[in-house]
Amino acid sequence: MRSPRCKAGPQGATAPARWPWHRRAATRGCALLLTAHLFATPAAAQLGGSLTLSSQTRLRGQPISDHRPVAELEMVHDGDGGFYLGAAAALVATRDEGLKPLSFRPYAGFAKRLSDAATIDVGIVHNRYSSYSAINGGGSYTEAYVGIAGRHVSGRLYLSPAYFRRDAPTLYMELNGHLGLARNWTLVGHAGRLTFLKDRPDSYAGDATDWRLGLRRRLGRADLDVAWTGQDGQHGAEGALVIALAFAL
Repeated sequence: MRSPRCKAGPQGATAPARWPWHRRAATRGCALLLTAHLFATPAAAQLGGSLTLSSQTRLRGQPISDHRPVAELEMVHDGDGGFYLGAAAALVATRDEGLKPLSFRPYAGFAKRLSDAATIDVGIVHNRYSSYSAINGGGSYTEAYVGIAGRHVSGRLYLSPAYFRRDAPTLYMELNGHLGLARNWTLVGHAGRLTFLKDRPDSYAGDATDWRLGLRRRLGRADLDVAWTGQDGQHGAEGALVIALAFAL
């Protein structure tokens, strides 16, 4: 999920201007690094967005697109006073049926700059996945989140009352960072922990840790990301190299 370029100044997850803590699709999710304008002078309300092409999409380390390529379009409106409203929709290139809807993610929140080096962000996001995803029959969940971002490191907490099924409350914690290596080259990293807050059926996936480590190359108005990502949960996913190209709109 991408935060806006608002007065508070946060930015998002897949395009050259996005919050570091949201993943690139997943996720994306991203599945989600600060940019220089995070600390820019307040501007008028505006509409922005990104188009991201990925080799596959993962949800907190788990493959969600059957290891198939995904295209995601995200748009966000930055309102006055730090409020923002956005949505992202993704298509997956299925093996036998061509392009099909994969996910839809509306969100809204408020971001406020605390200092030249810190921004706080709170909001709510709803994630819905179609039957063409790795979620059997499709599924959805809603989360409230709060986060704080610095110049190179950010963190977020997500709380869901029903993670893909009723009576399955979860807490997801993530830490993201980026470090400039050379002109137009950045090292990016992510670590997250999903915790179920109540007992769950044995057949249901349990607590899990996910990670991502990669390189980002700025190409004009686009970012090229190459990252290794995986998860260690009960149904842990094998690590995979995910390639994504994000265009700022």
